[in-house]
Amino acid sequence: MESAKEEVHTKIKVMFLPFASTSHIIPMIDIARLFAMHGVNVTIVAASLFQSSIGRDSSLGRSIRTHIVKFPAAEVGLSVSVETFNANTAPDMFSKIAKGLNQLEKEIEKLFEELEADCIVTDMFYPRIVDAAARLGIPRLMLLVGSCFAHSAHHSVTKLRI
Repeated sequence: MESAKEEVHTKIKVMFLPFASTSHIIPMIDIARLFAMHGVNVTIVAASLFQSSIGRDSSLGRSIRTHIVKFPAAEVGLSVSVETFNANTAPDMFSKIAKGLNQLEKEIEKLFEELEADCIVTDMFYPRIVDAAARLGIPRLMLLVGSCFAHSAHHSVTKLRI
């Protein structure tokens, strides 16, 4: 039997990639906190918006941190202060935000590899991360934000469309 000194404990490393909307970021961070409370090494890839909140969790001894990625706002024609969007975001900004998120995909994929993630949890709005996770051999879980009823209704309307 191995002694306690010889026993090697490695924490599972899970990376969370929330969508750039507060209504998607908040539930993902709540789930990430639950993982961290149960001993998982958590990294949340996000804008700086929630940095201080996660810092408080980290100060409590939880293995949780953020990795800030700089959103390429200026490169896609947005104000540099734009990091997230919500219901008040002007419709003409959506395509620019999507373009900026697409530009970040290679950087995010490289980050998954560098941080040696064992698992990736992404928002439903990152479908192309499936390919990156497959290339790296990393399992990917998808978070569907919203109620079961809303998803069921959307599915039914789509299926029954005449």
